[in-house]
This record gives sequence, C-alpha cells and structure tokens, in this order.
Amino acid sequence: MEKGHGVGVREPLTPEDLTWWYSDQPRQRNTMAMLMLLDRAPDPERLRGTVLRAAELVPRLRQRVVDAPFDLAIPRWERDPTFDLDYHLRRYSLHAGVSARDDLAELFRAIGPIYERPFDRTRPLWEIIEIDRPEGRSALFCRLHHSIADGVGANAVLGALTDADRDGAPLPPPDPEPPGAWPEPRFAERLSQAMRDRIADEYDRARGAAGGLLGLARKPARLLDFARGGQALSEPFMELSTSPPSAYGRARRLAGLSVDFEPLRAVRDELGGRTVEVMLTGVAGAMGKWHRHAGRKDVESLLTTVPINLRARNAQGLEAGLGNQVTAIIMRLPIAERDPRRRFEEIHRTVEAHRDHPALDVFPLFSHMLATLPRRVHRAAVLAAQGAMDLIVTNIPGIRVPRYVGGSEITAAYPIAPTVPHCPVSIALYGYREQLFIGLDADGTSMTEIDVFSEMLEEAFAELIELRPGS
Repeated sequence: MEKGHGVGVREPLTPEDLTWWYSDQPRQRNTMAMLMLLDRAPDPERLRGTVLRAAELVPRLRQRVVDAPFDLAIPRWERDPTFDLDYHLRRYSLHAGVSARDDLAELFRAIGPIYERPFDRTRPLWEIIEIDRPEGRSALFCRLHHSIADGVGANAVLGALTDADRDGAPLPPPDPEPPGAWPEPRFAERLSQAMRDRIADEYDRARGAAGGLLGLARKPARLLDFARGGQALSEPFMELSTSPPSAYGRARRLAGLSVDFEPLRAVRDELGGRTVEVMLTGVAGAMGKWHRHAGRKDVESLLTTVPINLRARNAQGLEAGLGNQVTAIIMRLPIAERDPRRRFEEIHRTVEAHRDHPALDVFPLFSHMLATLPRRVHRAAVLAAQGAMDLIVTNIPGIRVPRYVGGSEITAAYPIAPTVPHCPVSIALYGYREQLFIGLDADGTSMTEIDVFSEMLEEAFAELIELRPGS
C-alpha cells in the first residue's frame, strides 16, 4: 500500500470505477459495507489513531471525486483539503433495553438507514461508525463507495485499519493538520483544466484503442472471440426478468448470519465441486423457499450475477489493491429444485459451462466502452442492463487469521453489497477465520420480511450440510 496524502495527485477514475460513480442514484446507492463485531469496546484514542493510520496508508481515503464542468473530462480523484477525520469517524449507541438475543437483529435494523443514505460527494467517500452495544460490547460499521473498491479491494482498507495482534503496530502521532479552507477556483480555471484533462483522456483512449487493434492484427482470431463474447454477454440482458418485484423502493433492510466452513468443505468434497457452487446451492434453496412463501411457485430460475475477481491469488487478501477488478458470470440459478443434491449438480454443470465463457473476457471491455459515453447515456445503459437481473450473489475472498482494531478483536465480519433496481436482495459472502459470514442487503419494498428470508437461508444451508458424510 502506498503511503502519503496524494498531495497534488489528479487521477482519473478507471472505467470500472466510473461505472459505479455514474450509476449511483436514489434507487441504487453503490455502497460497500462491513459490520464487524468486537469482543470489547476499542480504546477511543487508539481507534482514532488506527483510522488516521489507514488514511495515511491508503491515499484514496483522503481523496474526493471532482467532476469536470459540463462533464468535459473524466472525473478525477483529488486530495480533499477540507479533510476532517471527525466527520468520517463517529460514535453511536444502541439503547440499553435490547436483550443479548435480539442484539444482532437490532444492530442490523439500526445500520439500515445509515447504509442507504448517500455520501457527501464533495468529501472522501467513506465513514466508520463505532456502535456501543448493551453489556459492554461494541461493533464497527464501515462503509465506502463502490467507486473506491470492490469487495476484494476493500481488504486493502481492512488491512490498513486492523492489526495482527491486540497490541498492534505503533500508531502515527495525532494529525497536526486541521481541516483546510474550501477552495473555489474561478470557473475559467476549472474550464481550462477540464479541456486539458479531456485532451489527456482522448490520448489515453486512442493509445488503448491502438494497442487493442495491434493485438488483433497479431492474433486475428481474437476478433472472433470478442464477437462471440459480446454476443454471449448481451444475450442474458435481452431476457425479461422471471421474477420481477411488484414494487421497488429505496429503503434498505440488512441482516446477517454465519455458517461454519468445515461442514461446507465436507459437503464440497462429498459432491465433488467447488466451494462457490456449494454456496450458490444454499442460496438457491433459500430463494426457492422465499418464492414459494410469496406465492410465486411458477418461478423456476433466477438470472443471477456472480462477480468474479480478476486479481492474482496472492493479491486477494490484505495486500489487495484498491479499485474494481472484476468480471462476472451471468447464470440461471435453479430455485424450483428442492433436493439439495440435485440442485448442486445442476449448478455445477452451469458453472462448468461458464468457466471459459467468452463473455468473461468481454465484460471488462464493456466497462471501457461505457466510459466513452456521456454520463446520462452511461447511466441509462447500466440501468437498462440491470433490468433483467433477479439476484446478485458475490463471494468475497476473505482472511483466515484473526484481526484486531483499536485493541479489540474482530469476532464477526458481515459483508454488505449493493443491490440494483428490480433485484429484491443482494447476498454477499465473506470468509473470516473459520466461518462464512453472509450479509443481506434487501429492498424494503419488494422483500419486506428480511428476517424470514434470513431464516430460510439458514435452513437451506442446514439442509445442504446434511449431505456431508456421516450426517
């Protein structure tokens, strides 16, 4: 991770990051988050120092996105001279009347409205909220805009924010730099800078296009591969949703649960597939239960987006880089099949068919093409592409070792990933130590009973675990 404030740096958003910046709107808040439960309340001064250290190690945490006048150029990351740590680090408290049994559900209810609210787009796009819980317990709710990082990239922030042991590494001295004044360049200066940026952007695009054409000239067969990939990528989006919600709103309802990894691995070995296929089998079982509960027994499958990380295996944990580096599998997830073994076999066949799918190579290229479009056209194209999506399931490679923050041990880590219009819920999976933590981000209009669905998900994984040998 690069040290420094990023003073003077003006870096354009990448095409992948730009998609999340442009598509953010009231019905789709592109926010990544994690709810971390702690074994005790963190030391206030140490927590503050830890967050300050993270802002030093990850320059993006001190930067904001600056749009060009009239969208003449790609938005830039620029250092925020008004950076105020106290704005980004806050402290809340749950009321003392909550019982230990209901504490987690109450915690998710409390952070739902926080999660759904928009970021101040004139500041760095993140915040950390310490939450005092009953009986001396504590939690941290960390959220950041998806333009900063995808789920794997967020591990870089987690690495800067946490320690390998309770005592932790030496912390930097208190920030001697008070929040600065609000700069307001003259419009003529901003316009002139935007024109220079536009020239630089067009040069980079032309150079990238020339490199792509040169590659095709050397390997003409790739042109056919891209054509096939483009056709394969567009086909799912031409379909109509098989399970369109009757209504979709802006309220977000959050929930979470956890499953031990050991029995999931045993099931994986018994069935002869991959861990992600076991997870998708459990999710499909829960979605089938929810549709039948809602009287939608005729829905047999859901068009599901499953993001696939493009980073190397040695760059997926705490050393992952920021930004968005993903492609995606778009598959039909069978939900009508009630037998978990047969459901797994069908999912296994589908995933195998998508392993070398030509659309996997085209998905990043699609983001680069979108980046050349005006903002309004870009947003309309993204929303149109999302119209057929029924479900989002994202599996985020996590970490197996315990981590500490502010002198407190992280005992649970629930990931939260954004949903999109027409999709009632986004399901995020994250491995921490020896448990799989599952975070649910549901639309409060189309999935009103998030607690019921959470129970269904727990039941579906329990049924799946019964397939392990000796059960």
